[in-house]
Amino acid sequence: MAPAATSSPAALLPLAASLVLLALAPLAASSACSASDRDALLSIRAALSESHLGVFSSWTGTDCCSGWYGVACDPTTDGRVADLTLRGEAEDAVMAPLGRPASGVMSGYVSDAVCRLDRLSTLVLADWKQITGPIPSCVATDLAYLRILELPGNLLTGEIPHSIGSLSRLAVLNLADNQLTGAIPSSITSLASSLKHLDLANNQLTGRVPSDLGKLSMLSRALLGRNRLSGPIPASVSSMARLADLDLSENQLTGGIPDGLGSNGRVLTSLYLGGNRLSGGIPASLLRSAGLGILNLSRNALEGPVPDVFTAQSYFMLLDLSRNRLTGGVPRSLASAAYVGHLDLSHNRLCGAIPAGPPFDHLDAQSFGGNSCLCGGPLGKCT
Repeated sequence: MAPAATSSPAALLPLAASLVLLALAPLAASSACSASDRDALLSIRAALSESHLGVFSSWTGTDCCSGWYGVACDPTTDGRVADLTLRGEAEDAVMAPLGRPASGVMSGYVSDAVCRLDRLSTLVLADWKQITGPIPSCVATDLAYLRILELPGNLLTGEIPHSIGSLSRLAVLNLADNQLTGAIPSSITSLASSLKHLDLANNQLTGRVPSDLGKLSMLSRALLGRNRLSGPIPASVSSMARLADLDLSENQLTGGIPDGLGSNGRVLTSLYLGGNRLSGGIPASLLRSAGLGILNLSRNALEGPVPDVFTAQSYFMLLDLSRNRLTGGVPRSLASAAYVGHLDLSHNRLCGAIPAGPPFDHLDAQSFGGNSCLCGGPLGKCT
């Protein structure tokens, strides 16, 4: 089978965060709207422009808790706004008229009036494509009840607020697909008891991955790919007992892959480290991991043999080790794996005969091409 173009982690990974969102969703029951919250919402609306779908057409009258699209209030707090959710690619009656999903476009900026909604638990302004400007710094200081902050798919610039770690209830932080710069705030590791989902992918972030990232003991997804991060992969990530999905691909990371990564039982299911400057060998713990189903280490400077440690519990939907400096032969224990879907060992320095039988018999030459002296299987007989 020819190696397919590498898919983005977002396309391959299950949306585990949706379960988190359901668990954290605030009460939507209606109550009389706070006048101060209504004024804040109108200021937020004034800073944004969306004319095609009429997202704000329902924002009329005095009761923002009743019928205002994307707004929900908590009746236990006398009508304070608890949820502001506006998604540019939602599939409800407003965003998908006549059942045909639309892709919304909204311009403008995120007004600091949002910080006057100081009982806000959920703030989502996602996938509007043309919202610009910085994230108001007061979001990290004034919204003490915030549990979900999602601002992906816009054109936001500037740095992530340095004091983001003061949001002690924050469980979901998604700022992916913007133009954010600067370093990942060191304060983020203060969210050890709350943060479950972290997505900062596809920005212009620089600096190092926080060395104490492993303090985030509740984190299940850490998606930091497609930035400009440098330095080593923190050794502390090996101790993250709940980490299921880790994406550090398409950065400028150096050094080795931490020993012990993937040794946390069946928890780690996907690992993307491709497109960096990693060196050293592949830890045997990674390939031995029974739960790991997606492993992409391509386009690095990894060397040494591919550990021959596959077992009957190995189940890889994708195993891409291409474009490194790996030596030795193709691991014979791969034949014992329960399943190997997409395998790419091309453009290394492997040598010897490709083992016969599954999974090798369903792969084509491109899975093995560009090596020093591999032969057999789809490459033709060894001479």
